[in-house]
Amino acid sequence: MPIVHQKEHLSCFIAIWQITENFDELLQLAKLSSGELATFHAFKSDSRKKEYLTVRALLKTIYPEQDYVLFYDKHGKPHLNDRGISISHSKEYVAMITGEFYAGGIDIETIDDRIFILANKFLNEAEKKYLGENPSCDTLQIVWGAKEILYKIHSIGDLDFKKHLMTYNFTTKEKGQLDASITKLGYEKAYTIYYEKIDSFMISWGTSN
Repeated sequence: MPIVHQKEHLSCFIAIWQITENFDELLQLAKLSSGELATFHAFKSDSRKKEYLTVRALLKTIYPEQDYVLFYDKHGKPHLNDRGISISHSKEYVAMITGEFYAGGIDIETIDDRIFILANKFLNEAEKKYLGENPSCDTLQIVWGAKEILYKIHSIGDLDFKKHLMTYNFTTKEKGQLDASITKLGYEKAYTIYYEKIDSFMISWGTSN
C-alpha cells in the first residue's frame, strides 16, 4: 500500500506508509543502488528488510525526480544529503519527516494499554503531578512520543527519560502541541512538540534549527 497519510507542517513534510507489499513489490518501488542492495541482503530479519525497503520506497515516492544519499551516523541517526530526516517504525507502519531542519524527530506508536505499565519508567514526579491520578492512554502516548522526539533531536544518547526530558501541562486533543525541554548538567533547551492521533496510532514530531 502506498502512503496512507501525508501532510505539510511548517517547513516539513510528513508521510506514513503501511507495509502491505511483498519483497518483490518493495524492491521495485525502492530502486536500490548496488550498495543499498548489498546492505539489504545482509539483513537476516525479514521485518528489518521490509523496513529498509519501505524507507527507500517512501523517499522515492516523495522525491521521484531527485537523487538522494541516505546514511546513518555512528549514533544511528539518519541523514540526507540536502535536508533533515527522521524515521520511525511501528509494526506495519513507517513514518518519516523531512525538511529544512538541523535536527528533528518523528515517532509513531500504536496506541496500547501497555503504556500504563510503562508509565513509571518515563514519567517524573512533576509530570505525575500535572497529569493527575488517572491520565488517559492517549495522554500517556503523547508524553511518551514527546520524549522520544527529544531523544532523537539530542541524537547522541545518554539521556534519562525521567531525569533529563521534561514535558509540561497540556490539554489532550485529537491533534495539538505541548511544550517540552531537555535539561542536563546545566544545559536546557525548550521545544514545541506536535502530535496527531490517526486511527489506532499516535504520531509525534518536532524539529530544531
